[in-house]
Amino acid sequence: MAPPKKPAGSGHSESSDGDLRLSPGTENYLLCLYKLWEDDENPTITQLTDTLRQLPETEGLGTSVPSVAGMVRRMQRQSLLDVGADKRIRLTKLGLEGGEDIARRHRLAEWLVVKLLGMDLHQAHNEAHRLEHGMSQDFQEKLVERLGYPKRSPFGRPIPGTGEPKMPADALTLDAAKPGVTYVVDRVPEEDSQLLKFLAESMIVPEHPITVAEATPYLGVMEVSTERDKVSIGYNVASQIVVRPNTAPDSAD
Repeated sequence: MAPPKKPAGSGHSESSDGDLRLSPGTENYLLCLYKLWEDDENPTITQLTDTLRQLPETEGLGTSVPSVAGMVRRMQRQSLLDVGADKRIRLTKLGLEGGEDIARRHRLAEWLVVKLLGMDLHQAHNEAHRLEHGMSQDFQEKLVERLGYPKRSPFGRPIPGTGEPKMPADALTLDAAKPGVTYVVDRVPEEDSQLLKFLAESMIVPEHPITVAEATPYLGVMEVSTERDKVSIGYNVASQIVVRPNTAPDSAD
């Protein structure tokens, strides 16, 4: 995928291999906005601020509402986003291209950490933030080849440029799953490393089966069965886990 074109007065830098590259701070904003776009959300500045606060502290972003508002204005001048009359932020065509570029690098970096370096899944998201900003186009191509051309990140989000949809047509969140029906985990949230560690230890990870054993919405808790365990999770967590119907043939057939 070609890097985004350079708008006038954008403050882009050019790397040694000729790639046009946005600043790391701008890329972090674009990554957050791109993920929200994937989830069909156009955030307000306050909502974007809450999302940015989920990034690792090592990224060094200012996450007060005034600092975020200032960055949004700067990115508007760079033609990367628009703020509508409804106060909601939307990526422009240029911003969407930049979001795809950084999301691709981030998700490939997650695979690099997990598959090639053997680190645990719950470490991948934070480590990928350290690696994503320095990837050249040549490096990405070699990495994709070494990884075997993955189409989704270890957490289930599509890698831009592979043709994968934002969400499978038959996907739903776990809190809406029917008890007693087996589903396949499609996507898990990646921002909270402690939550990820729990999910990984319980085998609530992409491409693995899961069944709601008991749902008690009035208590805000459900019990789920996985390949490894039977665990209780809150509906607030279940609403962040995407599943799809299990289409694999029944082994008893």
